[in-house]
Amino acid sequence: MPPKRLWIDGHVHMLRRDVHSGEEMHYTLDDILALLDGSDADVRFVVNDNNPYDVDRFVDDPDYLHTMNERIHRDFVQPSGGRLFGSVQIDPRALKQSHEDLDLYLTERNFVQVGEVEGAPFGFDMDTPEMVELAQHAARLGAPVELHCSTADSPTGDHLRQALNLAAAVPEGNFIIAHAIGGRNSYQYVSAIEQYLKHGPANVYLEIIQFHLRAQVRSAYEHLGPDRLVVGTDWATYHNPPWPAYGAHTTMLMHPDFWKETDLKGFSQWKSEFWFSSMFMLDLRENPWPCAVASWVGFLREAGVTEEDIEKIGSGNAIRLFRLREKGLLP
Repeated sequence: MPPKRLWIDGHVHMLRRDVHSGEEMHYTLDDILALLDGSDADVRFVVNDNNPYDVDRFVDDPDYLHTMNERIHRDFVQPSGGRLFGSVQIDPRALKQSHEDLDLYLTERNFVQVGEVEGAPFGFDMDTPEMVELAQHAARLGAPVELHCSTADSPTGDHLRQALNLAAAVPEGNFIIAHAIGGRNSYQYVSAIEQYLKHGPANVYLEIIQFHLRAQVRSAYEHLGPDRLVVGTDWATYHNPPWPAYGAHTTMLMHPDFWKETDLKGFSQWKSEFWFSSMFMLDLRENPWPCAVASWVGFLREAGVTEEDIEKIGSGNAIRLFRLREKGLLP
């Protein structure tokens, strides 16, 4: 039997608290590994915790940053046998603590990424002097910084403006635009980053969150090339197990009735199909596609991506960007 396809998802949250209730959740590493074992691919996760109930503590209790990063290391990354890679949480409001954790987790603990840095959802800009300072620190340690950019809720483009300002200010660093491809702002992001790369450093990468939106994937592929695209599904432990299979539609990860309860910015219905103005399409009769990496690979093919470039997007670019072989995390 041939080996499973290696698939590295660079955007996963091992949240400590339920996003709806704020109550502490009680899942284990075994639950996460069971999810990975159930996939049709050799899936590896890059994980962090940025649940809002705990991040909001940083202003009054900045040392709590250490607690969040240590939980990810102790409970998930360290005992995972190389199936989970760490992403260190930072926050400019906890500047001293962020510098300390960059040194500890990117060197001694062998984490591979910084972020996700959310910015606006937590009340700060991503291109402040403090963020420049932290990004320079991450660059010295060879880790890319993952920056939240609104996929849908902020049509002004200010999130991306801040992200590109930061990237331009730290040309020696690398920056990943989170969930860039697969939402209302996707074409805007592709156009802006194409112009940035023509005139600035080649230090920006884009995550694909919604592979089924083939026109957007094709645009990113044709305008930016395969070397700028990585997997970043924003999969998260939104609630305790049982979880849908990895590869399920993103909206289904929260709970089956998510679409009924969420405060969306408007949606339309045609028979059993719901079209959300943010980024999701959901057919209430069934999951829109089989829950498998093979489905996403098929979407990439339909978007015109070659087999060699599918390998780059699925794992090759992540191996290079996260320095997984240099760090001894992959053979």
